[in-house]
Amino acid sequence: MAEDNQVHHGSCYCGAVTVTVEGPPAAAAYCHCQECRKWHSAPINAWSIWPDAKVTIDGPVITSDVSERSRRISCAKCGGCVANLKPAVNMTVVYPMTLAGPDATYSFEPQFHIFYNERVMDVSDGLPKFVDMPKPFGGSGNTADEPQRTGWH
Repeated sequence: MAEDNQVHHGSCYCGAVTVTVEGPPAAAAYCHCQECRKWHSAPINAWSIWPDAKVTIDGPVITSDVSERSRRISCAKCGGCVANLKPAVNMTVVYPMTLAGPDATYSFEPQFHIFYNERVMDVSDGLPKFVDMPKPFGGSGNTADEPQRTGWH
């Protein structure tokens, strides 16, 4: 994980929106929920989350308020996914690939999977697989069994 005082910078696909995060994330994981799959058009979404005060987003953005628990931020110019505001917990998800690039200093180190029962593919990686969310994030803390192999359902 990153040092407490380290600052990481990133941007959307076209670079019009920049993102800065300070210190290590509160968590880093993979999400299998349908909302994330639909928004990212991917079977699994990698994410890291920081307290709101540790995230700065600058540039032309569009906010999608599709659900009460998420306010998704994308670039108004290229449409690239940038972040996901979590107002109920005063936290902001920043996607690891937003922080990726030739000069990137952030290293994504996933700790668990969430909404694993909604998955469309199995992942056998030894990480805990929560049915919904870990208890510290408002979930039940219940976990699913580790699959024997990785692959599509």
